[in-house]
Amino acid sequence: MLVFAGGYTQDIPMASGEVVPGRSGGIACYRLEEDTGRLELLGVTPSTPNPSYLAADPEGGYLYCVNELEKLGGVPGSGVSAYAVDPESGGLRLLGRQPAAGPLACHAAMSPDGRHLLAASYNGGICVLPVGEDHALRTASCAWSFQGRGADSDRQEMPHPHQILLHPKEDRVYVCDLGTDRLRCFRADWARGWLLPEEGNDLPVRPGQGPRHGVFDRQGRRLYVLTELTGEMDVFDPETGELLQISPALPEGWTGPGMGAAVRLHPGGRFLYASLRGPHCIAVFPVREDGMLGAPSFYPSGGRTPRDFCLTPDGRWLLAGGQDDNSICVHRIDPSTGALEQVWRVEDAGSVTALTVWNGAH
Repeated sequence: MLVFAGGYTQDIPMASGEVVPGRSGGIACYRLEEDTGRLELLGVTPSTPNPSYLAADPEGGYLYCVNELEKLGGVPGSGVSAYAVDPESGGLRLLGRQPAAGPLACHAAMSPDGRHLLAASYNGGICVLPVGEDHALRTASCAWSFQGRGADSDRQEMPHPHQILLHPKEDRVYVCDLGTDRLRCFRADWARGWLLPEEGNDLPVRPGQGPRHGVFDRQGRRLYVLTELTGEMDVFDPETGELLQISPALPEGWTGPGMGAAVRLHPGGRFLYASLRGPHCIAVFPVREDGMLGAPSFYPSGGRTPRDFCLTPDGRWLLAGGQDDNSICVHRIDPSTGALEQVWRVEDAGSVTALTVWNGAH
């Protein structure tokens, strides 16, 4: 099983005011030993700047990344790149690059049929990029920018699209807008490559929460949204739009910034995982039969600033990237409790901001 890691190759300012040094060499490929959790570095593809988020083709064979930049070609903007994957070596061959919808592209997701790549830009908007027969990206078929602000004058001075979520059973697409405290709803027309706004189905969160990333359950009955500014987990009924639950996602007694980052649902559906960059931990929520959450348990991520993590398709391993200490830590998952046990650590992985498992048929 192959694991790809993206990160910053160039210094880049964060919304919090800090500057993250570019310590990554590009997109790194590791082989994961599925019996032990050991990671072996196969190589690094250095031909792309700031590959800060990765998306795998659902049919396998190809990998896409955003290029999180403030300028592209001398003007404000960022990019999205396409690669062919060598399944033996993990080597990547660049197929091309297209502009994203504004500066600081930060997330990408594939359409269900693999014919479109959707990208969000933190200081811009969202766009839909058709995928050609050769799996290279074409010029955007649709792009949207937004207006508004939120309750936090420092972090919510404008819209900040942070993630694009595709409903697993319907043609609905949601955009986590950290800057305006809402998940913006669109209806996808995949035949044209369009996203059509459905503002009446937007999902507002509590003012000042700052929704960052979310995940649907397998049937689309529940939507779990991790907030960056307050470190909470919101549970929505996407059919009615009702906010059913707000659960604290920070360890008891933690008084520093929460900095909620990534959220993933275990393949078995019984556990929900979230990374918190402030306390450098992973929260594990039990998921009840009705989709509501129990009280979380907390485990060290093994590194500093766990901006992203991934789960293996068999649900046995969780891999967490440490953006600020150049680490990747592999954790064994207890199948009964969801608890984490660290079994392996890579010390020199660069400023890891994205991890994805690739097994040839992602």
